Amino acid sequence: MQLVFWKFLQLFCMSVSLLGGMTMAETIQILLEFEDKQVRVELEDNKASREFMAQLPLNLEFSDYAGKEKVAHLQQSLSVRNTSGYDPQIGDFFYFAPWGNIGIFYAKQPPYNGLVYLGKLSNAKDLQSLQSLKANFRVKITRQEAQ
Repeated sequence: MQLVFWKFLQLFCMSVSLLGGMTMAETIQILLEFEDKQVRVELEDNKASREFMAQLPLNLEFSDYAGKEKVAHLQQSLSVRNTSGYDPQIGDFFYFAPWGNIGIFYAKQPPYNGLVYLGKLSNAKDLQSLQSLKANFRVKITRQEAQ
């Protein structure tokens, strides 16, 4: 029994030592600029988000869809292999694989096969700016250094 305890303690100490040398990855943010407004989005670290980042900078036309989200079509599709569905939340930045759209939910939507979580708006107050836009609008999307 004592031998098992010492082996456990040894493994535990090695794990703590390894973890101590690790650093958190830099937060990846993008900046959406439209109609004299700036909206920051914190991206998830996944394959689809990395592929999206590789396409930046982008200038896209966004439109309203279903009175619940603002969407724009990407010219180049993102990888969705091995991605699991998720329960969308207000403020999510997402990719909808069947149509090749990116978007932001400003109202609750149900889970749907083909939705891929890319990130989240950094400030929930920015949703009002998006929701208030009734006509189509152009958005410049660039990488933003974390603050």
